[in-house]
Amino acid sequence: MAVNAGGRVVARRGGGLLGRRPASALSTATTPATPQHISHYLAHQPRATWEALSAAFPAGEMSHGHVDAVLLSLARHPHASPEPVARNALAFFHWSTAAAASSSSPPPPPSSHSLRSYCLLVHLLSRAALFRDASVLLESAISKHQSSLFSASCFLDAFFAAYEDSGTAATTRGLHLLVHAYARLRLPGEALEACRYLARRGVLPSLSAFNAALHAAQRAGSFDVAWDVFELMTQKRMYANQSTIELVIGVLSREGKLAKTVALVERIHGKKCAPGIVAHVALTLRMIEENRVEQVILLLKRMLQRNILLDDIAYSLIVHAYCHIGDAKSALEQCDDMVCRGRRLNAFVYTCLIRAHCCEGSMDKAARCLQEMLSMGTKPYDETYNHLIAGCFRQGMIKEGLAYFDNMHEEGFVLDIGSCNKMLEGLCSSGEVRKANNLLTAMMDKGLLPDKDTYLSLINGYGKVGDAQCIVNIYHEMEHRRLDPGVEVFTALIKGLCRCGNLKEAEKLFAAMKKKTLASTSDLYDMLISGYCEKRNAKRALWLYDKMMTENEKLVPSPETFMMLVRRVIKVKNTYSPDS
Repeated sequence: MAVNAGGRVVARRGGGLLGRRPASALSTATTPATPQHISHYLAHQPRATWEALSAAFPAGEMSHGHVDAVLLSLARHPHASPEPVARNALAFFHWSTAAAASSSSPPPPPSSHSLRSYCLLVHLLSRAALFRDASVLLESAISKHQSSLFSASCFLDAFFAAYEDSGTAATTRGLHLLVHAYARLRLPGEALEACRYLARRGVLPSLSAFNAALHAAQRAGSFDVAWDVFELMTQKRMYANQSTIELVIGVLSREGKLAKTVALVERIHGKKCAPGIVAHVALTLRMIEENRVEQVILLLKRMLQRNILLDDIAYSLIVHAYCHIGDAKSALEQCDDMVCRGRRLNAFVYTCLIRAHCCEGSMDKAARCLQEMLSMGTKPYDETYNHLIAGCFRQGMIKEGLAYFDNMHEEGFVLDIGSCNKMLEGLCSSGEVRKANNLLTAMMDKGLLPDKDTYLSLINGYGKVGDAQCIVNIYHEMEHRRLDPGVEVFTALIKGLCRCGNLKEAEKLFAAMKKKTLASTSDLYDMLISGYCEKRNAKRALWLYDKMMTENEKLVPSPETFMMLVRRVIKVKNTYSPDS
């Protein structure tokens, strides 16, 4: 109970208003408190304590709507001293929760605030530069209100709506804090979504907000998210500082791509470059791999204007972008432009052109490009030879491809796995499976790790020459290297063994395939049934047919296999008929 003593309100034990208050607030303890009364009180009271609030306002009437309306009223009006008002609003926010929980009036009010209340109060605190309080409140709101049923986009909509409803008194500080809050909660995907959301609505997140999102993504190992953050900030012309570059270099290092990117930049420019150049080159290369050429060229031109990249590096990357999508004509035009601007074509540019010609199947143009490269005193490197070798074997130019391989071997380079597979496939298709196997052994001694496609080429090759034992050996080697064969490789193994006539081993591998819980196919049964029919073993062929039909109703033999089986069974019956 409070007593008026000489213009002062003295709180007695049991609750009351401490300190001075305006005369207009004296009647609020006896009359219903409207949001306007409460907001006026909070805006003009130097310090609103819990005791003062309990004495001034009836706790039982504090509903969600009441609290929302009070905070909205405070948020919409600028104040001469925003910090006391924001602190009073925060005290009222916490007091209203406790007061509502202790009220016994039916029905019992909810014990937690609405999302809108959280959002409005965060903007109020941010406007008063009370960032620590705002951050704590924002993280609490995200934890309470963001779930599988309440997505990040819904939270963002509510938070931005509270910002807009604040009107002319609004500040973007709270919006930047939202990105920081997601980052501190280790939600890099949501932090990226918040950055995109704000950018779409004309509010560019601050550099520190972008860096926070980038750091959260790097720490969580979400490298794709990290690159998306870096790309977004670069596209929005929020250029990187030293902290940004260090974070991006950290992502590159953890991805295992740092050394390769540094070597590529040095190959283009002729000497080592600053980490900032390496970071932006890595971003550009990632976008080129995704075939976003128009965006890449626009971004590179902006980087040139800001002196983020050197001229020769930017022009070389534009050539690479055109070559990557197979536009050799535009790439050559860009090369002519480089020469006109006094820039010398480097090994990377020549290699890009060679790749484009090889992909088109124009091996004569690729060879001329190589000769021009050598005449300019520019040395080819491993990727140059990889493109030439893969291109030759794709076109069936075995002799020329092997010649390039010998040159590469003499220079001390090692084939990459993609070019190696193309070479093995070409050799095996031409019947040179022994040579292919020897070359693979030599490359494995230099550190090349074969994959499923590597072994698939050898399996098909040995199947053509009828070497069943080598097919079985390849399967065991794959098992030793713990390479999961998969249905495709098992199909090639069984097909090769059936072609060699070794049906016993083929059935063993068929059984091994089933042990690995790989689904049988009609093709596999067809090969085995046809093989036994050709060996005149109708009994085994019928057994496999029955097993096929009972295993899965979707497994149906091909018409050719079925007719072959029928003819074999009829012939057997005619042979052992009593009337014959």
